Amino acid sequence: MSTGAPFLRAAFVRVPGQRDRIYVHRRDGTETSWVFPTYGDHLPHDLIHLVVESAFGLRHGFWGRVDAGMDPARINAEANRAGGADKYRGYGEDRRELLLAEALANAGWYDPLASNEARRASMLEGAAEAGIAPPVAITEERVASAHAALEELRGRWRAFGATPKGTLELRFFPDDPERGFTELLAALR
Repeated sequence: MSTGAPFLRAAFVRVPGQRDRIYVHRRDGTETSWVFPTYGDHLPHDLIHLVVESAFGLRHGFWGRVDAGMDPARINAEANRAGGADKYRGYGEDRRELLLAEALANAGWYDPLASNEARRASMLEGAAEAGIAPPVAITEERVASAHAALEELRGRWRAFGATPKGTLELRFFPDDPERGFTELLAALR
């Protein structure tokens, strides 16, 4: 059943003293969820993925695959059982954009000494290592916007540590990721 929505909804839930969790409602109306060890006041890694994949226009990174039906909890459990070099085969045969998404998510967003140019250089290096052309959206200006959005979201996530429960709900537009980033920036103002 299609919901008709052009976006996936992801609710990132923080409950102090418990594992954090993500609830996803895909465009086709199906749902999935998973739990993960808390990062405390730091944003969940998968939330960072959603922001940077939107900001830099990745359609087939982590979140595009989740929308297409990928179940991260199942794939990670299989990978833990299988081990070996190809243990993450459940993410698909061509994982280059997923590897780029990982490089984008790990570009030093929490490093107070990292400049936006250093983050950008890290992303470009990640694209080269993944063997794909870097998205044209990887500009210093877009990196600065992504960093500002992540810092604002981190402040909100941190505030949930003093409450019984908190949720950040974000949208990912698989057919137009940058639209989601534009809407996120508007919502954060």
